[in-house]
Amino acid sequence: MTSAVALSAIEASRKFTDRKDAEARLAQAQRDLNAKVISPQDYQRLTEECLKIIRSCEPA
Repeated sequence: MTSAVALSAIEASRKFTDRKDAEARLAQAQRDLNAKVISPQDYQRLTEECLKIIRSCEPA
């Protein structure tokens, strides 16, 4: 395996992990909002952060 292929595979793996982590944080934020553990403002901030990460991980 060439180093370019290996680096590409590592980057794809990182993006996949980042996306799954952001999706999990988004789901947790929704549960926290429903349980009134966080404020709507905190939920909005978390949602924006997670969506930014998810969008950055989409294929070009």
